[in-house]
Amino acid sequence: MTRFADQRAACETPLSVAAWAEQGVPRTRLTGPGYQRTTYGFYRRRGGAATTAQRIVDVVAQLPSGALVAGWAAAFVHGADLLDGLDDFTMAPLPVPVLLAPGQRLRSVAGIDYRQSTRRAPGRIVEGIPVTSVQRSALDIALLAHDLTEAVVGLDAVLGSGRLPYERLQRARIPPRRGACQARRAVELSRVGVASPWESRLRMFAVQQLGWMELKVNSPVFEVGGGLLGLLGVPDPLDAEAGLVLEYDGVRWRGQDGGHRDRAQHRADNEREERLERAGLVVVRVEKADLTGPSSRLRQRLAAARADGLARDRSRDRWTLDEPEHWVGLPA
Repeated sequence: MTRFADQRAACETPLSVAAWAEQGVPRTRLTGPGYQRTTYGFYRRRGGAATTAQRIVDVVAQLPSGALVAGWAAAFVHGADLLDGLDDFTMAPLPVPVLLAPGQRLRSVAGIDYRQSTRRAPGRIVEGIPVTSVQRSALDIALLAHDLTEAVVGLDAVLGSGRLPYERLQRARIPPRRGACQARRAVELSRVGVASPWESRLRMFAVQQLGWMELKVNSPVFEVGGGLLGLLGVPDPLDAEAGLVLEYDGVRWRGQDGGHRDRAQHRADNEREERLERAGLVVVRVEKADLTGPSSRLRQRLAAARADGLARDRSRDRWTLDEPEHWVGLPA
């Protein structure tokens, strides 16, 4: 079950003032403590968690005919759980993007980003929500992102949901418009198997700041003559030539207490790092503060680690990317 579907079950559907009146609830009661105004002229009962799904449901209640939820919100409805509508840097809620039908004109308001369209976009109904197709949602994210890194972050998250095959994304036609060059480049740089947005940002830092184009993502690493090296292999970016693993050390799932900082998880990460290093891999751990602070320090750290990896005694390597005969792949 997707995070949207899980949250959807607890959502309250807002009703118009007229619809509430038909149920015997006058306007004067709607402005009281038992009800909450969601958008102009619409109210729902107060209470419950302000989940991402509830924010989307609040917007859908007042959509004009033919309008579609789009961008990150549509991708979240489709199953891109990582795109939960919170800004990773400020934790502030992002406005819900809405693609209007041709000819419709509405001004964006708090919590809703209306976008005009000259041609009708293909849509579908998912969990009762009218949304743009998963491919259109992904391309909108890449087109409208404020920079290339964030465009790749969005595409990685959609690809990670399994709802959009990478080959289909690569074949997608991107019409000439503002953001098209960025979107095409983001498609080239996006990867399947990224575990978190910050891992995408770490990979993009290495690509843009150091020119490391050959980083592997979610590539299983094995012990020589043995099985998978560690419980999950090496899902973080791997520079195979240098034997360098880039580990992002932070919260993987929003709402999960502690994420990597949870004691049990932190201990497991340390044990995994020790096992990787015993096998001959060089491990660099990176935190959010490293990626949001001055770039020179992290660039120097990564460059030094790669130099160490390239200078290592490869005869002592106890790891390989070659799959053993019995290998059946990582669990889905």
